Amino acid sequence: MKKYKVAIITRTKNRKILLRRAIESILGQTFEDWCMVIVNDGGVKGDVEDLVWDYSDKFRGRCYIIHNEISKGMEAASNSGIKASSSDYIVIHDDDDSWHPQFLEKCVNFLDHNPYPSFRGVITYSVRILERIENDKIIIESKEPFNRWMKSVSLFRMAANNVFPPISFVYRRDVIDEIGYYREDLPVLGDWEFNLRFMSKYDIYLIPEELAYYHHRLSIKSGDYTNSVIGHDDKHIFYDTFIRNELLRRDLERNELGLGYLVNLGNSFELLHSQIFPIERFITRLKSINWLKRTAKKFLWKNDR
Repeated sequence: MKKYKVAIITRTKNRKILLRRAIESILGQTFEDWCMVIVNDGGVKGDVEDLVWDYSDKFRGRCYIIHNEISKGMEAASNSGIKASSSDYIVIHDDDDSWHPQFLEKCVNFLDHNPYPSFRGVITYSVRILERIENDKIIIESKEPFNRWMKSVSLFRMAANNVFPPISFVYRRDVIDEIGYYREDLPVLGDWEFNLRFMSKYDIYLIPEELAYYHHRLSIKSGDYTNSVIGHDDKHIFYDTFIRNELLRRDLERNELGLGYLVNLGNSFELLHSQIFPIERFITRLKSINWLKRTAKKFLWKNDR
């Protein structure tokens, strides 16, 4: 395969409606030195091939398809796409997510001119988009900021839980030579575990712009069109504990304070934050009510007198 600046890895299985949007998202990028590797993980071959053919003129030979006869899982699909491609940078663009047209341009510009040797990856802010599917059409219900509270990407905060989705993360391929590929034994949370290994060695830069779109379908609890964080919530709970216990045991065996202690300490922080956050959100909403602000100003003015 020809070498490109960016390899875009897309995992899919029987989600033609969403895959079409993903393809259009990639083709709409202002930056064009990329290849798209679609890993069809056990889905209908003809659906993927027909869809790629529809856009063949725009792809101009930049799209490759890998068919897995039997589903191997999300992380194995990612690894297959990465190994089949040649590039300086890698990004996972799941079939149900999308980008602002300038996403790749701004991320690649940072990585190409990065003055900080420890920074080997870059993310942007994400927007969480809630949607549903009716009569083979995607209907957007609402949009909300996903992680605009972040000022930088901290390993300590990452230890609590994943702070960004794969759609927002572009990183140098050579990092994989040091930390390894995605863990194929993890059916979920493979991206979080990979990010922990990544940040144990290197930093990730934050571009404070909402350029990545993280799509969720809350009403679809099962089937091909569900989100793993929604349809497989029980697996997320199980493997969250599995990863934290595994890392903590490694620290105990080595008699050291390492990543295992950090992820479990971070989990305690996350539990505390989940209790405080509703109060914080309520106060924020009160501050946004104009008549309440005017009343508070009048009360403070009278007290000052």
